[in-house]
Amino acid sequence: MHSSTAERHARFRLLRERSPVHFDADIGGWCITRYDDVLRVLDLDSGAPQPLPKRAIANALKLARPVITLSTLELLDADDATFAQSLAATAAEAFTLAHGVEAFAATALRTTQEFLTNALGALQEHPGQAALLRNTPELAGDAVEELLRFDTPIAVAPARRTPAPVVLSGRTVEAGEVLLPFVAAANRCSVKFPGGDRLDLRRKPVGVLSSCPTSAALARVTGEISLVRRLRATAR
Repeated sequence: MHSSTAERHARFRLLRERSPVHFDADIGGWCITRYDDVLRVLDLDSGAPQPLPKRAIANALKLARPVITLSTLELLDADDATFAQSLAATAAEAFTLAHGVEAFAATALRTTQEFLTNALGALQEHPGQAALLRNTPELAGDAVEELLRFDTPIAVAPARRTPAPVVLSGRTVEAGEVLLPFVAAANRCSVKFPGGDRLDLRRKPVGVLSSCPTSAALARVTGEISLVRRLRATAR
């Protein structure tokens, strides 16, 4: 794991254990890091566009899949950075054109690119897990979910403001306060995901959180299509 990523998750772990509802004066808000607390905060209105209905997402992904597959095959010889950037751009464009809602275009691009970058980095750092996925392609769906959990793209979801007092991890946060849901920290919470700092592509994690369900859906499908092909190409 890159040192910056390891250091970030070490800070997250410290906050989860010692100060899960932590006020940061520089930010002017409360940093929320435990799974159940973040899940509750994500239910508050952030003012961001509401996720698309599941049926609309599924239809858009169905139309985007052939474009993502073709782009994956065209980019197999590229370096990791180019692969992630170019494939994410193609996937986000195809997805946006399919569902016709521009509001999610930038987030879809960023989420998918960061997911691919994080996933490729994690697999490089865990060669045993990379070999498992390369040789067991039927694990792709569960593997993508675990990779999304292990190093979550867009670590912090849009801030929320409390409409009324809320109790999080035993601390009361008064109405009108800013809450920052650290989804990347929550996705490694050991209460929800035992051994959360360990990458295990056989884990089958349930309830992985994301900053935007619409863009996370695109990242999932792009990973399912591309990662096994990428691993096999780079092993040649």
